[in-house]
This record gives sequence, C-alpha cells and structure tokens, in this order.
Amino acid sequence: MDALRLSRSTYQLIERAVEALECIGRELERYNDRHERDNERTARRDVDRPDRDES
Repeated sequence: MDALRLSRSTYQLIERAVEALECIGRELERYNDRHERDNERTARRDVDRPDRDES
C-alpha cells in the first residue's frame, strides 16, 4: 500500500475525531451499564413483591 501523506491539520482533525468517538464509546458503555443495573434492580424488586389481587 502506498504511503499516505497528510497535512498536519488533516492529521489533527482525524485525531480529534477518533478521540471524540472513543469518548462517545465510553459514555455509551456507562449508559448501558447503568441501564442494565436498573433493569436488574427492577427485576429483583418485582420478584420480592409479587402483585396480589385483593379485590
């Protein structure tokens, strides 16, 4: 493959874009982890307190 020569500004732009994507990935991981923990808590609470029909 031929070497690709980039200007400094192009390289910096790509570098910032990669950093931004990494940051977005970390935030998505945090969001998913939090959402998963909330779902587990809700499931445990539902098991601990089954619905009773007291008509």
